[in-house]
Amino acid sequence: GIANTFMLAAGLKIGKSLAEADLVNEAKAVIEAMKARGAEVPIPTDVVTAKAFAADAPATVKKATDVADDDLILDIGPETAAKLAAQLMQAGTIVWNGPVGVFEFAAFEGGTKAIADAIAKSSAFSIAGGGDTLAAIAKYGIEKDVGYISTGGGAFLEVLEGKTLPAFEVLERRARG
Repeated sequence: GIANTFMLAAGLKIGKSLAEADLVNEAKAVIEAMKARGAEVPIPTDVVTAKAFAADAPATVKKATDVADDDLILDIGPETAAKLAAQLMQAGTIVWNGPVGVFEFAAFEGGTKAIADAIAKSSAFSIAGGGDTLAAIAKYGIEKDVGYISTGGGAFLEVLEGKTLPAFEVLERRARG
């Protein structure tokens, strides 16, 4: 869903796919901010689509520019997965919060499996959080290859943003005596 929002912001069609249309302007701002820093938001160049959200739906790999109006994007494509995996192999720190496809369905797990494999093989310090991320880690058996695993999803991201959570405030007060 997040990638689809960024695809919309980049001017790509996403068919009937999950996205947050109300956040397209924010996504455009992130894309521009990254460009200004000499970096880029990794917009998928290929995707895996289906006409229905179902485990037995026929999967079609297509260029991100070829998504039809009745398509559902259910995974990143192999080209995008390989590009992201290569970037992860070069990283010093990896923060993983969420699968990149409907990994519960075999036809749409390729992207998430490629990301999991790259994280497992990377020498980077890896941090993972969120229930779906934990399910993917368990499915692909990479628990021992991830540096830190948090069971919190949204709270995990808020801490990384620098926010102080109420429970942390209590712990800090107790630590100060």
